[in-house]
Amino acid sequence: MGKLYTTQLPLLANSSTNASISINILCDSLLIEIFQRLPCISVVRAKSVCKHWFSLLSNPYFLQSFVSYHEQHVLPFTIVYEFHFWHRYLSDHLHHNLHIVSEHKKFQSRGFHLGFLPCFRPWELHPIWVVASYKDLLVCCDPKMSLLQGVYYICNPLTEQWLALPPSLGHHRVADTATGFIITGKIFKLVQVPELESHPSNSSRFEVNVFCSEVGEWITFEVTSLRNFARTWQFKPNAITFRNTFHWLVNSTNVVVFDPFDLMRGSCRVIDLPEELNSDMGVCLGSCQDYLAVCQVTGGCLNGVLVVWKLRDYVTGYWDLECNISFTEMTFVEDLCLCNFRFSAVEVLAFHPSEYGILYLRFDNQIVICNVERRTLEMVSECLLDSSLSLGTSGVFPLMHPCWPSSIPSLPST
Repeated sequence: MGKLYTTQLPLLANSSTNASISINILCDSLLIEIFQRLPCISVVRAKSVCKHWFSLLSNPYFLQSFVSYHEQHVLPFTIVYEFHFWHRYLSDHLHHNLHIVSEHKKFQSRGFHLGFLPCFRPWELHPIWVVASYKDLLVCCDPKMSLLQGVYYICNPLTEQWLALPPSLGHHRVADTATGFIITGKIFKLVQVPELESHPSNSSRFEVNVFCSEVGEWITFEVTSLRNFARTWQFKPNAITFRNTFHWLVNSTNVVVFDPFDLMRGSCRVIDLPEELNSDMGVCLGSCQDYLAVCQVTGGCLNGVLVVWKLRDYVTGYWDLECNISFTEMTFVEDLCLCNFRFSAVEVLAFHPSEYGILYLRFDNQIVICNVERRTLEMVSECLLDSSLSLGTSGVFPLMHPCWPSSIPSLPST
């Protein structure tokens, strides 16, 4: 990937002249048919070959045809897994790290890093803090500022472009703040829901901080819920974006829905999760195709049961049980068996957004892909190679890579 491949044509005596003629005889429509089949990075490089190619490949008609062609294929998917780890047998500080599982060829061949951001500190125990994602963009935070006002960076890890935002309002720990990020056209919103301990119990109102790109500043809004909440409400840090609204998992019992583009209404909706879910166990909220879904694993590897519910009716909040499968009914693609993970903790990390029935699980230090329909398990990577280290999940951030990488939105000029 990344190379522009050409075929050498038979040349006559004057090879340089004939090489020039052989490429120039191709009409623009044929060149477009060729270029739209190339990967994005090859098209970008081809723009520097000559003025004619630069003009052709910069034309909106080509961009539209390029996107239309590639949208017929399944877009590559990446999971950015943020975790903390410690030594099992020693009194040690918590360290933090990022691990990815990616279908994108560039990340597979060159790796993934955020070292291009000015807030990245590789010498620290926690070099960077990822707080939100949307399509192929990430929102990161300076870990040194995580106890004060958050300094956020919107970035594209593929193109390594980034944008710094003004410091957020108030003083709160970013680690205890629920965050959502969304872009429509040239407008984007970054929403913070600070920890609710500062609010009175049994209240139906709470505050959110919203960065609005239209005005280039943070604004505080008061949000009203149709039902009271208590201080025990704990938002899961990263939001699931579905139908242009944010969905936060709360206490493994509810989903809070907030529309960042209807701020003046100042209201949110609460969807109850299925009563059959065990609120004391971890719950994964995600979206696949045009549905919201939740998944839970009860028990360990040897006696674990995987349960998936789909939100069949988004308006009424009616859930359907999609599957209830024991791990003993599944088989590993590799020469492995469940006894290899006898003492492993099992956690659901994410749903594949476009391939229904594909789940990403964590078996202790291993990332495993579960195919519900085929009832197979496939170990795809290891987060830590040292078996004496234990880890816990800090956040899971899905990325869907369009055929043409998303550009970083701009702020209004001052």
